[in-house]
Amino acid sequence: MDDGSDLAIISGSGKLPLLIKKSYKQAIYITFIEPEKVNENKVIKCEFEKLGFLFDSLKKNGIRRVVMAGAISRPQIEHSRLDEYTLSIMPKLSAKLIQGDNELLSFIANEFKKNGYQIMGASEILPDLILKPGLVCGTPYEFISRDILKADKILKLLSPEDIGQGVVVENGLVLGIETLQGTDELLKFVAETSSHLRKDDLGGVFVKRPKINQNLKFDMPVIGPETIDLACEAGLRGLVVSPHTVIVLDRAKCIQIAEANNFFILAEETTN
Repeated sequence: MDDGSDLAIISGSGKLPLLIKKSYKQAIYITFIEPEKVNENKVIKCEFEKLGFLFDSLKKNGIRRVVMAGAISRPQIEHSRLDEYTLSIMPKLSAKLIQGDNELLSFIANEFKKNGYQIMGASEILPDLILKPGLVCGTPYEFISRDILKADKILKLLSPEDIGQGVVVENGLVLGIETLQGTDELLKFVAETSSHLRKDDLGGVFVKRPKINQNLKFDMPVIGPETIDLACEAGLRGLVVSPHTVIVLDRAKCIQIAEANNFFILAEETTN
C-alpha cells in the first residue's frame, strides 16, 4: 500500500493539500505559508529564497515524488537572502516571474526534474476527484450551446497568451474573463455587474477549461463548494468544465448547493 513515504506535497492554500496528506499519511508536507492541521513532524517550512534548503530537505527525507497542490501567490523575492542554489537560477527565475503562470510553473517543475524528482499530478494522487464526462446535476438552459460556444472561442483566443481559464457568458454577452486574480474574483466581479448590462434573467454560464499546453500535472483547475456558491450568488445558471481536467473538492456538497439553486454542472469537451 502506498503510504506516501517517498512523497512530498508542495503545499499552497486551500483544501487540496490537506486531502492529499490525509490519504498519504507518511508524505512530507512542504509549505511556504503557515501550515494548518498537519502533523508537525512531517512539515518542512521553506522560503522562496532558500530553494537549496528545500532540495536538501527532500534528499534527506528520501523523497522521490513531488506533487504540487493548492494556490501559491507569486513571491516577493528578497535578493539579499538568496542561498547559493536560488542565486544560480535567479536570472531565469526573475524572467519567469513576470510571465504567465504556465511559464513560471513549467520552470519550477523543471528544477525539480533536474534534481531527480518525479512530478506527480494531484489527479494521479487522488483520481476520484476528477470529473468524468456527463451532466453531474441540474438542467442546462435552452440557449446553453450558444453561450458555451462563445466562451470556448474566447478561451481559445486567450490561451496562447497564458491568460485565464474561465469565461462567463450570459445570452451571448461576455460578463467576465478570469485573469491573474483567479476564479473567485471573477465570479465576485460578475455578481457586481449592474442589472441593466445583463440582457435578461437567464443567468448565464461559467465555462472553465485548462489552457492550451497547460501542464495538468502541476496546474490543474480546481472547483469546490465555494466556487458553486459564488457562481450562484452571481446569478449564474451553470458551470461547464472539460472532463478529466478539473479537480472537484467535496463533490456531494457541490451538488447539494447546485440543486438548491437550480444550477447545473456539466463536464463536456470544448466545442471548437
